[in-house]
Amino acid sequence: MRASTLLSEILAVLAKELTAELRSRVALNAIGLFGLTTLIAVAYQIGPYQIQEQDRPHLLSALLWIILFFAATSGLSRVFVKEEDAHTAKTLRLAARPLAVLGGKYLFNLLLLLALYALIVPLYCALMGYAVRGVGGLLLVLVAGAVALAATTTIVAAIIARASGSTTLFAILSVPLVLPLLVMLIQGTRAAAASSELAVVLPALQGVVSLGGAVMIVSVYLFPVVWHD
Repeated sequence: MRASTLLSEILAVLAKELTAELRSRVALNAIGLFGLTTLIAVAYQIGPYQIQEQDRPHLLSALLWIILFFAATSGLSRVFVKEEDAHTAKTLRLAARPLAVLGGKYLFNLLLLLALYALIVPLYCALMGYAVRGVGGLLLVLVAGAVALAATTTIVAAIIARASGSTTLFAILSVPLVLPLLVMLIQGTRAAAASSELAVVLPALQGVVSLGGAVMIVSVYLFPVVWHD
């Protein structure tokens, strides 16, 4: 019963987030416009054929995740800040348990990331001429990256929500946590582009899943303190 109640609270928080976002579209517009603008600028300046053939797998994999990460940070940081700005945080603390709030906000950020990936990745491959042999491996890397990035950005957003200059603090705190994750995601993307075998992306996936799982566990214990402090 308690588990089902917690799940219903998580889904209620998620529904609230989705309803508010569909009305304002602040986060969707932020990550979408930032991602598209950066992608077009990169494609215009670099293009698909202005990189040496031997350098293409490394540079194109890195550029993809740089675009995805910085586009994501433009919208994911608002998931808790908007509660403080609208003065609804106290009401939310009374209406739902901390883990329900964390779960609902996390799922919302995860959906935003998946929507961003669905928009940017196909366009990036087309504009940059990025040929991926292992589409299945790339999808696994993208999903694992979204799960881990959503976990990291959600807890960081909760920590900086009541601080002045929250956008700057979000970048300062999230980059050191996300940097090793990005390195593994770039490696997994490069491996997926080079081979159609799923086994080639497993080392990177193991690292991403391990780091994402560790962040989730820490978040579960840390969030109640951050939320009620």
